Amino acid sequence: MMKGAVIDLGTNTFGLIVFQKNNGQIEVLHTDKSFVNLGEGGINANKITQQAMDRAYRSISHFVDACRSFGVYPEQIRAFGTSALRDANNAQEFLDEIKAQHDLEIQLIDGNQEAKMVYEGVKNIHYFKENTSCIMDIGGGSTEFTVTNKSQIQDQKSFNIGISRITQLFELSDPLSAEDLQRIELFLAYQSKDYFQNLNVDSLIGAAGSFETFFSMMNETSTYAKNTSHMLPMQELMQCLEHLTHSARKERDENFWIVDYRKEMINVAAFKTKWVLEQLGATSCYFSPSGLKEGIIAYAFKES
Repeated sequence: MMKGAVIDLGTNTFGLIVFQKNNGQIEVLHTDKSFVNLGEGGINANKITQQAMDRAYRSISHFVDACRSFGVYPEQIRAFGTSALRDANNAQEFLDEIKAQHDLEIQLIDGNQEAKMVYEGVKNIHYFKENTSCIMDIGGGSTEFTVTNKSQIQDQKSFNIGISRITQLFELSDPLSAEDLQRIELFLAYQSKDYFQNLNVDSLIGAAGSFETFFSMMNETSTYAKNTSHMLPMQELMQCLEHLTHSARKERDENFWIVDYRKEMINVAAFKTKWVLEQLGATSCYFSPSGLKEGIIAYAFKES
């Protein structure tokens, strides 16, 4: 038996999974999330602000303490930085400080590596019923896509169209105006070039993140089986996305099924999801509770 932990340093949210592995079986001992908003104030200038760094230091200290309480120490932790960190000109300062504080190495991964790890996480629990699917991982800095034929990878792409980038790039109204939506749509189309023009898939699979919120809102529950994906009926999903897209912040603040750290940007995530569904021509959609962190376990601990 071995123990380990994964820390995912996302642009908006940091995530932790502490686990033990016995005869190839993974048992999750502890999970945690922290809304760090690492990209706030600097993502489009390719820098991490001091305020964001300070929030990140506190979050990682909390995670490392939690790991120790389960007998997991820094040499057993795999930490991965994604879009905000990999693009930041001052990322090394942050990495050096984490190394000095906790003797913890953080590995920066590019968009294609991120897409591969998300795929590893999704394929562990999703049965690819449709002939063609597209896995989508909505991040704060980037969004990754993996196109599959059954469960076989056909193509993978990462675009800098994360929701934190969008909300900081434009001065958006509350609620979003028709002009806001047009600008966001033009931005998505420009950044993704002609990627979606010749792409047509049966199903979209949303990896964790915003799709968890869509699931919770549609089903009015925050509990669900973690070892399988969950279908999101298309008509109900489109109604949910449309409602979120045009919602005011006050309305989202009062919605019990939207976790606090998603209330600010979930309207943009909803519009982007709707846009991608329309581009893909998908006729079904799933929420996968398993994503990047679970994929990192499969990738980083595969020899253990």
